[in-house]
Amino acid sequence: MLLVGCDEGRIYGDDVVIANEGGSARVTTVISGMDTWTDSYTLAVAGFEDGNEFALISKNIEASVTDGKCDVVLTGIPPEVATVELCAIDRLRRRVATFASTAYNIGGDTVRIDVPSVNLSMASAIQQEIFNTTCIQCHGGSNHVAAGLNLTDGVSFGQMIAVPSVKLPDMNRVKPGESGESVLYLILGGNVSSSWSYDHSVEVVRLEKLDLIRNWIDGGANPN
Repeated sequence: MLLVGCDEGRIYGDDVVIANEGGSARVTTVISGMDTWTDSYTLAVAGFEDGNEFALISKNIEASVTDGKCDVVLTGIPPEVATVELCAIDRLRRRVATFASTAYNIGGDTVRIDVPSVNLSMASAIQQEIFNTTCIQCHGGSNHVAAGLNLTDGVSFGQMIAVPSVKLPDMNRVKPGESGESVLYLILGGNVSSSWSYDHSVEVVRLEKLDLIRNWIDGGANPN
């Protein structure tokens, strides 16, 4: 088995392709937001086994995108892979956000992820991976908007970026370029809110998710 790595572009991260063995998957879609990511991440088609956040095989999609149209084929998928995903991975090839996925069973035809369009921006990743899964129960779900902050899709970023915090009015909820001065990052990554009615640091415990927020803010907090 031969492992071949190649760097395909601006976003750092090596492809991991297993040559001449395994199955294949094809992703066809129209994408937006690809250029909002910092160099700490790779947008890729990747294969994952159950219970493992690290990609067993991946291919950078950047070279397969023309005028927003993405058509990429991942070959050499090993039998351990359970899902194939259009996703963002970090430099360790750890899954950061999944935008589309399909189950994978070796031995069949090429599996396909064929969706009309997908927003691959960092902001979209934060919305679906963090706000939608951990925050909106208190901030927008069931008509409850704690501290006047609505984090539902389409509303969240306009209520955070360069907007003063209710709890800490001398600071912004998100200060572009300055995660260390952004209340969002401080309460999720530290004990700033430990004396409030709720300690927000218990919500996002995975390092890659906190890094996603930090890198997004430090990269300019693009609200795409």
